[in-house]
Amino acid sequence: MIKGAKTAQLGIASLVSMVDCATANNTVAIIISGGVAKDISREYDIDPRRTASLLDIFSCVFQGIVPYGAQLLTASALASKNGSLLSAIEIIPHMWYCWFLAIFGLLSIYIPFADGAWRKK
Repeated sequence: MIKGAKTAQLGIASLVSMVDCATANNTVAIIISGGVAKDISREYDIDPRRTASLLDIFSCVFQGIVPYGAQLLTASALASKNGSLLSAIEIIPHMWYCWFLAIFGLLSIYIPFADGAWRKK
């Protein structure tokens, strides 16, 4: 399934995203998927800094989007304390940061902005 560096990066992003959805904790998702991501990055010659960035970016994306995550549950609880009945699912379309982070994270895989500047010799 992984054929090159770009699909390897997508695989790392998908891996940490799925683990984050399963655990609802981005730190735990990074720790669980970090070893596999390290193996993938070594095999496909991906800079370890890039791998760390992908793990961080995509764990944050899904941590903010899952309706059972701490952030959305806290926001929903705070809204109800102020007299507004607002479910976590109603907040998701307004989570601009998470959606933009996902878009630019995917763009960075396909349009490697800094690969030439950061490439190790």
